[in-house]
Amino acid sequence: MRGWALFDPSSEEGIMPVRSWARLFGQGRMRARLDPDFVLKGAGLRPTRDELLAEMGKSGPYWGTSVPQ
Repeated sequence: MRGWALFDPSSEEGIMPVRSWARLFGQGRMRARLDPDFVLKGAGLRPTRDELLAEMGKSGPYWGTSVPQ
């Protein structure tokens, strides 16, 4: 990935195994994004996403997390 001509070093923090991406996209906020009331309940699902990212060692500006690590 880092050898790709269009690789952007500022995206380095977003590199993780497919298994980790599957875990992230399998959590509540991602599953609920097509629900008709997602906008109303979406903010309430953010802590779960942030906690999962912190558990995975991913936090900071790239992820826009609110849970300190």
